[in-house]
Amino acid sequence: MAPIVAVKSSKGDPNIKSDAGFILYIITTFCAMGGFLFGYDFGVTSGVMSMPQFNEYFYPLTPAIKGALNSLMGCGAVFGCLMSGWLSDRFGRRDSIAAASVVFIVGGVLQGASHNIETQLVGRFISGISVGACSVLSPLYNAELAPKEIRGRLVGFQQLMIDIGLLVSGWMGYGTVAIPSEWSWRIPYLVQIIPAIILATAPIFLPPSPRWLMEKGRKDDALRVLARIHGKGNESHPYVVQEYNEINDNVELEHQVAVGGYWEMLKDRQNWRILWVGCSIAIFQQLTGANVIMYYAAFIFKQVGMEGSVSLLANGVDYAVMVIFCIPGMLLVDRIGRVRLMIYGSIGMCVGFILMAGIFGGVGHTVWDPESLSHVIDMSSNPAAEHAIIAIIFLFVMVYGTTWAPVAWIYIAEIFPLRIRSKGFALAAAILWVGNILVGQVTPLLMDSITWGTYLVYAGIGIIMLIWLILFAPEPKGLSLEEMEVLFHGPIIVTNLNYEEYLSAHHDEIERIRAEVAGAAGTINIDEKKEISTSTEFKD
Repeated sequence: MAPIVAVKSSKGDPNIKSDAGFILYIITTFCAMGGFLFGYDFGVTSGVMSMPQFNEYFYPLTPAIKGALNSLMGCGAVFGCLMSGWLSDRFGRRDSIAAASVVFIVGGVLQGASHNIETQLVGRFISGISVGACSVLSPLYNAELAPKEIRGRLVGFQQLMIDIGLLVSGWMGYGTVAIPSEWSWRIPYLVQIIPAIILATAPIFLPPSPRWLMEKGRKDDALRVLARIHGKGNESHPYVVQEYNEINDNVELEHQVAVGGYWEMLKDRQNWRILWVGCSIAIFQQLTGANVIMYYAAFIFKQVGMEGSVSLLANGVDYAVMVIFCIPGMLLVDRIGRVRLMIYGSIGMCVGFILMAGIFGGVGHTVWDPESLSHVIDMSSNPAAEHAIIAIIFLFVMVYGTTWAPVAWIYIAEIFPLRIRSKGFALAAAILWVGNILVGQVTPLLMDSITWGTYLVYAGIGIIMLIWLILFAPEPKGLSLEEMEVLFHGPIIVTNLNYEEYLSAHHDEIERIRAEVAGAAGTINIDEKKEISTSTEFKD
């Protein structure tokens, strides 16, 4: 759901460890509130739109307006993603996160204080800008401060914070639905401002990113930040010196090989296939149909007999399942592999949608619901079928939370070569939000026009995705960036590709790419690195 920065292993002595203490966990937790904001804002509208008070206040709340309430957040997020790179380079990761939090506060106030649907829609768009920016900036900042040996855990931690945001939004809706006034929906919108205010204080409590400081030529400041986090203030700590030199190398290297802009990246034919694969995985994560469940779970629960607060209770349990099953995904991704896990997820979700369509279509009948101003499925004549739908929804969320939710972003972060790494990742993130817009806007219209046929539409898309994964998605597990680049120069269909044999046969090409990278890195001022190492060697 969210852009996550997955970092491959870097060079350096693996026996040199960081002495990062409690301060690192405080920084990581504090900054990961960006993921919490993402999850909360993503989920809050699902519960609010199912409240009678909200529907009455903004009557008539048509399917098109419901779709706009969800999709406009995605529209704003596209802008936020694309702006995040420029903001972080210009003002730094930390200060850009703070600025995005202020934008989120504005959006939250507009949503919570709105007196007409137009203000509500504007607030959703503005909040989306912040969500899109934070979805890139928060994990980027954390990855640049964390020791290399735990950077991979940040993938799961960021996704976990998103899921916790979803969970809190679900239970907040359940807790306020009994309030017999407009405050039943205003409170959930206004509560999200509290963590945004806390995150907006980031410049007071958090250090700047050492990588950004290095990019701006503030190398002494970068060294002090690294020492504070990893060396207990000791600038001569071996890990601090090693990390300083690695960051310095990487910054200079990227200056040598990275593309200057999006157009430069897009016009180079050698990037086309990897962009096609990365952006396809991004939009597929949305087209799995998971957001049909996440956005409209409370609406679906109502159709299977859960009225009033009971549907919001089930919605809260649904989000709790998402949080719990994020953990197995973190454990399985390196064991099973990224592509295989997404294949398993696609199969499970396709089966779920087909079963839902069969039960809704076979047992229920279509009726007009004056409250939601749309056609719905009436399942009241068969309680057993209603219970089956509820079970399928929970199983669906289990599968999605373990597979596509975290794994798609791990895959995208691992496949782009250094020259287009940041631009390719940002483009894929923006494409994901475009998919979010499509799903958010189209789904309520489909549910109104073809009711249970909506699930067959997403099942069909899931089958296409499954075939695409099997045919075209190379597995990045355990491979270096250079090996991945060579794979993308190889056969387009990778179903029966023997990775070991192929990489062995193209060993020379891999080494040539490594030599080019090393050659670019060779332009770095080695004497400067030696000076850092020797000047800090005799400090106590």
